[in-house]
Order: sequence, then C-alpha cells, then structure tokens
Amino acid sequence: MENGNSTSTNHKIFSKWDLILLIFLIVGFGLWIGFRQFAPAAAKAVVLLDGKVYEVIPLDKNAYYKVYRGNTYLMTLETRPGAIRATYSTNWIFPETETNQVSVATGWISKEGETIISIPNKIVVYTEGTKERTTYDAMTFQN
Repeated sequence: MENGNSTSTNHKIFSKWDLILLIFLIVGFGLWIGFRQFAPAAAKAVVLLDGKVYEVIPLDKNAYYKVYRGNTYLMTLETRPGAIRATYSTNWIFPETETNQVSVATGWISKEGETIISIPNKIVVYTEGTKERTTYDAMTFQN
C-alpha cells in the first residue's frame, strides 16, 4: 500500500437483498410442497377425449375402464379407492409402432388436480376432490 491508496476491493458474495430473496424463495417452495402434500384426496377422475368429457369415474372401488374413439381402442384405466392410473395406451396415429407409454409411466395419481396425459390419443385424465365447486368466491355471515 503505497501513497495511501488501496488496490484491493471488498466484494461481498451476497447482498442483503440477495439473502432476502433467497429466504423468500425457500419459504415459498416449502409452502408449495406443503400444500401439495396435504392436497385433498381425489374422489373422482374426469376423462377428456378430444377436449370433451368422455367419462367421469368415481374412485371408490377397484375397477378397469377402457377408452374408445368409435370402435378404436385407445387406453385402459385402472382404479382403486382414491387413485387411478393408465395401464396401457395405444398409438392410434401409428398403430404399427410401440409407443413409449408416457401416460402409463405417470403411475398412480391420487391428489386433487393431478393429471395423466396421452398426447397421441388426445386423452387427459385429471382428478377432482370431494369439494363441490361454487359460483361465488366468498361468504359473509352476520350475527
């Protein structure tokens, strides 16, 4: 250090705002995981084919359901109390080829709002809970 000038600078890795942002992100991620963990159990599954409701399946027993487009077999769904999964899915676009069965690889879904999607067959299966949907978003009571 000659003539009073310092050549080194003091660099901080994190500023106060970086630390606040990091804490905010960690808390937010923790809350998101917590809400997903305690999401309501599914009571029914809605099967959409070509964007239209094909069938509503109650998730109250062990059963198998097949999905058809006209006479063409597309998918098999298996249910157990509170859960559903795809056990087989065809590729109706290229029936001579074996698909990678992404919808089958999804496995069991059991929480409200989870989905199984088969893009080649244009099938979406999503779960709904026991809560009834209402047209209002708040209620007030007066004693």
